[in-house]
Amino acid sequence: MGDVEARVAIKYLPTCKAINMNRGNTEHTYQIFMEHLSDLQGVYESLIDEESKKTFRGYWLGGITNRFNYLIHSNDAHYLTSGFIPEKGAIVIDGGVFDGGSAATFTQMGYQVYGFEMDSKNFNMAKKVAEEKGFVIENLGLGSYKHKMNYVSNISGSALTPYGKETTQITTIDSYVRENNIPRVDFIKLDVEGAELDTLKGAKISIARWKPILALSAYHRLEDFWTLVNFVKSIRSDYEFAMRQYPITPEDEPDYFRRLSNTFGNDFENILNSFGLDPYGKQYNECCILAR
Repeated sequence: MGDVEARVAIKYLPTCKAINMNRGNTEHTYQIFMEHLSDLQGVYESLIDEESKKTFRGYWLGGITNRFNYLIHSNDAHYLTSGFIPEKGAIVIDGGVFDGGSAATFTQMGYQVYGFEMDSKNFNMAKKVAEEKGFVIENLGLGSYKHKMNYVSNISGSALTPYGKETTQITTIDSYVRENNIPRVDFIKLDVEGAELDTLKGAKISIARWKPILALSAYHRLEDFWTLVNFVKSIRSDYEFAMRQYPITPEDEPDYFRRLSNTFGNDFENILNSFGLDPYGKQYNECCILAR
């Protein structure tokens, strides 16, 4: 059963056990949850507001049971939650630019943006946006040290792996800031397909010196829920944390909406709305740890 079918089943057959076959191994999720209860409790107690705690509970309940109805989604714009938004004129590092959408949004908000996209196909797409909107984009991956690394090219899901057929140059945030005489870093957004912790390791100096606001994707690896928070705390103990899960929009996941269109036709929004369903992908992706 796919995402849409699972949401239909949950809404109209509430007593059924609707399973999203794309989600993965719930037994493994439960095992990880039980083995790391103390780590997860520490993260939970670090969250500063009730919405964050509801989001946290919903994500893990949803992952263990494979049911969408436990998930709590925010109405905030991606990566931009009240209290975690930098002031106009901020210098922003955007890790994982994809098609340039987030970097364009940050630029329109009055930020000076340095974007990084390792996938050459995505880079060429985002470069056109960068030229139009006026932000800097680099065809580089981010990590803990400079080196070359293989990756799998998969549109919005391109990820570093030694088994990939493509190769990219990896740099670090700290070295890039130093080499380009960037005066400070105010905001770091990372959606780098599981390389978030490695990228933070390459940003230790910037985080320690300037305490930038952080928006970190945390859904690629289950352990990111505690490893990212604990690592940031190890650099600066004065960070505060929140958590939000964002619905998927056509700008964020064009492939997802292309699949909906192929299944239901171009009128998929009205068709799903007729079932009482929000067409904008309220599923497991796009869970984000925020820090200030």
